[in-house]
Amino acid sequence: MGYAKTDLVDVSRFTRQQEGGETVIGLPSVNVFLALPSAALEILDNLSSGKTVGEAQAEFARAHGIEPDIDDLLQCLQQRGFVRPRGNVGDDRLLNPGGSGLTTKGVRYHFSSLPQAVARRFFGPLPLALYFTVIALALVVAFARPSLLPHRSDLVFTEHRTAKLLALSSIVYITLFLHEFAHLLATKAQGINARIGVSNRLWALVAETDMTGLWRVPSRQRYLPMLAGPLLDSFSAALLLLLLFAGSMDGLAIVPPVEQFCKAMIFTYLFRLLWQCAFFVRTDLYYVIANLFHCKNLMKDTEIFIKNSIRGAIGLQNLADQSHIPLRERRVIRYYSVLWVAGRGMAFFSLFYITLPILFRYLRNALRVLQRGYADHHYQYLDSLVVGALNLLPLVIGLLLWITSIVRERRTT
Repeated sequence: MGYAKTDLVDVSRFTRQQEGGETVIGLPSVNVFLALPSAALEILDNLSSGKTVGEAQAEFARAHGIEPDIDDLLQCLQQRGFVRPRGNVGDDRLLNPGGSGLTTKGVRYHFSSLPQAVARRFFGPLPLALYFTVIALALVVAFARPSLLPHRSDLVFTEHRTAKLLALSSIVYITLFLHEFAHLLATKAQGINARIGVSNRLWALVAETDMTGLWRVPSRQRYLPMLAGPLLDSFSAALLLLLLFAGSMDGLAIVPPVEQFCKAMIFTYLFRLLWQCAFFVRTDLYYVIANLFHCKNLMKDTEIFIKNSIRGAIGLQNLADQSHIPLRERRVIRYYSVLWVAGRGMAFFSLFYITLPILFRYLRNALRVLQRGYADHHYQYLDSLVVGALNLLPLVIGLLLWITSIVRERRTT
């Protein structure tokens, strides 16, 4: 249903944040944000002041010499909960007239009752100085004593394998939560709520923190929340390396099993930090890069750009329009598309030539053990079940989430 020139429009109370040549408006209670050009924001402000659609058009025409067709704009804003025709009470996602509050419950945030002052104690100047000092000391130790650095063999347990892998996996999952909690805590220090969930990056199962509300603050204030997780991982790995260094100097007696366990944890931290460099998926550093270049939706815009390039190369028409994206962002998208294609290519190569063959080989070996039965060798039977669950379940769940997301996206398009 379109908007007539005589219609009055109820406008939700929204936040605004200047972002390059555009303004990001938001409804924080429902975690919805939208980038608008200054012209569109001017029309929205006129409607908010009580002008009819026709009066807002006329006001814009007097200021700019052209009368805009704002029906598409209003339809887009209505779908996202920013406006509705006055008197239309059917859409309860919007604010009541006058912006008194949402008529529907908002997004459920995690640890929302945590005071902002408490969060700032972990990410103030003094704590940050401590974190970086410890990391710097660990880097010095790593260069001076490279023998303390972990090797992939430190992940191979030859004795009490099941118990040690269970312990290591439990600690890894706890540290994954702490990684995401660090993001949430740093976001809360900015006065913004966040939420922790489970998702996938391609077929990799990941935990993630939704920090969409950071669009409310200037871009320079977003870096610390985005990097809080890797900062915690770096700090934790540094502490473990310094602990090993103290043991090597006879300052602290560390038994070999504990030493191997510490090295295994350092290895997982380093691998987690390396994973953040996979910019072709939405890692923490991807968001840093997108924020650095003021890109509103770098991943999605890049995927559309690549599809347009492929369709144009084979002579197809009806390409998606990206003319609304600022020229500076389109330039970044072109460069990022090269990394996107190369990274996805390497990921699929790894999946089909490394991950899946290893998975199938392990399944064959596990099936042989299971076929021999529990009575044949009790410990080996249980060992195969436990180790198989620890290694296979995250991959299987990640694959299912990835396939489900592909099917859902195809249905919506």
